[in-house]
Amino acid sequence: MPLLSSCNLIDVTGDENSNSGRGAKVFDPYQAAASGAIKLSLQMLNGCAFTPNAGFVAKNSLNIPYPDLCPNMDRAALFADSTGPLDPAYVPAKGKLELLANTTYFLNQFSITDVITDRHKNPSDLSEFVKWLKTETHFAKLDWRNLGQVSNEWEYAEAFPGLFDDDAWNREVLFDNANWQRVTDDTFKIEVLDSGGVVRSEQTYSRSEFLVESPYPGHSRVAWKMENVAPPLSPQDVTPRPVQGLPGNLPLTPTFRSFMRMEMVGSTNPFKTLSIGNLQGDGAIRVTWSQLPEDPFYFPVSFVQQTDVQATCTDDQGTPKQCGFGLAPGLSMVAPPNGTFYKPGETVNMFVEYRDEEGNRLHGPDLLPSSEETFTGKANGLLSVNPGLVQATREADAGPVVLVAGPLQDMRVHSDVIGERPFFPQESPKALISELASFHLYPTLYQSHTPTRVSVKLPVDAKPGTYVAYVKGSRYFLGERVSRLKAFFFQVGQDQLTSYPGRVGNCQICHRGVLSLDNLRHGLSVDHIEGCKACHGFANDIIYRPQETIHKIHMRSKKYPANKNECNICHLTKESATRPSIVLCKSCHPSTHDNEYFATQFNARTEPNRHSNCAQACHGAQTPKSHILPEN
Repeated sequence: MPLLSSCNLIDVTGDENSNSGRGAKVFDPYQAAASGAIKLSLQMLNGCAFTPNAGFVAKNSLNIPYPDLCPNMDRAALFADSTGPLDPAYVPAKGKLELLANTTYFLNQFSITDVITDRHKNPSDLSEFVKWLKTETHFAKLDWRNLGQVSNEWEYAEAFPGLFDDDAWNREVLFDNANWQRVTDDTFKIEVLDSGGVVRSEQTYSRSEFLVESPYPGHSRVAWKMENVAPPLSPQDVTPRPVQGLPGNLPLTPTFRSFMRMEMVGSTNPFKTLSIGNLQGDGAIRVTWSQLPEDPFYFPVSFVQQTDVQATCTDDQGTPKQCGFGLAPGLSMVAPPNGTFYKPGETVNMFVEYRDEEGNRLHGPDLLPSSEETFTGKANGLLSVNPGLVQATREADAGPVVLVAGPLQDMRVHSDVIGERPFFPQESPKALISELASFHLYPTLYQSHTPTRVSVKLPVDAKPGTYVAYVKGSRYFLGERVSRLKAFFFQVGQDQLTSYPGRVGNCQICHRGVLSLDNLRHGLSVDHIEGCKACHGFANDIIYRPQETIHKIHMRSKKYPANKNECNICHLTKESATRPSIVLCKSCHPSTHDNEYFATQFNARTEPNRHSNCAQACHGAQTPKSHILPEN
């Protein structure tokens, strides 16, 4: 069974160091130890530090102000409102935050979140939610004056066929504009404390030095949310009605979530580094925010010597090796029967793998780690989806995923106005470790290992051209949090290469060097920006409305440097800029049409409808004069 290494089937990037707009690779945070410094991620939830792969961090021998009890990662009531120290939702933590001694880090993520559920249940009066922000959270001493509601949005949660006679929806109210949120010159002082509590090194970062903190992709946000409720009856209806079960099934009970998160991600100056000296044993990281000078945040740390890192990775021969930093997804394919291209209807067999940046295998050649191993820090840092953390932190970028799509030339966002299946597949990405396996309620799944082999049957009517398999993974290892997505190509129906449509681009105008897309979010190269449609271009993408989110991130960002009505900066063809949906337009113009089409999203759910393309449905005669569009 011959294998093809699909890494070089199509060389669309050429020399990375000379590729225009990509920026130098001399200091690339995704190149792990070769970059000169390691990305440091510091995350805290409800007063407890946590790591994505090993849970909440336990208090260590240092005498620092840190809770004895942390949220119970094993409970369904993970983030329920705590009534006191005996609440079973809070238990002694078991995890560790380990940092490698004699290593240089730079702060790339700082995240503090407070969240409770099922306390503020009155959708018509959120004053108790605001009172909670100002009196009980770790942010209570901030200047909350001028806080106000800035959005009130419904999003489709999911249909539950065979269980419920209605669809589930979420309603989220977003707050913003408090005085503290408008400060731009605040700082964060990071101090490394040794086993005696002595400061051994320090660095001060400005909030302005971080690229991302926008609420729309889930970063800094103040929000109240009711989840899993029946759709409203009118624009004024905010009643949290349960989703009724079919005969024999109980109703789906609404959940109420109160959420406060301050997060900065993406250092624009990774040369501002933090040295971890020759330390060993217990220590701590102390973070002092200039807006909360009297209440620093403490992260208990265990300093690990290089000689103490276990040889749990392997080389290609299976010889044990010490794991290094970074993440490199890989893919090999079984060669097509004719040796050149696959035919429609044939099955493509692929083998995924994940290595560190030094080329060491992070798992065996045949099986991926189990959920149990990823949640207990026994998977060499590889992550799988933890639904509780996703709900609590909005950080959904975790877990190994593969998705096949194509042909490249047909990739476009789905719209019923176009009236045809744009490209294969029209499904969600395939999670290599099932979310269902993350629940201890299913111990067999929780402990099971997923094969590295992935089989995808091509449609019998698959169009000829170049197809792509996107492989994504996430990892947390010795303080470094990375996500990486890589594209691998193969041919279907012909040996002639085809390419992406070239309808959008120019991202490298801003995203170059340390701010390149390689170093942000999923870690996908700018060369494959149109590949985002493969996961985020369809109606069943219920986590986010991606086109809306992309526009919100840029149009409402204080750091976006271009004029916000110049569509031709990112849209390379006029056709791509004249297919906006009513949801997309409302990302910048929330008052457009007011509530005239309010019922549309609930009737259509997430499926495209006649309002999914304003330009062709109603505004085809004349495009808006206030927007600068591409000429052709």
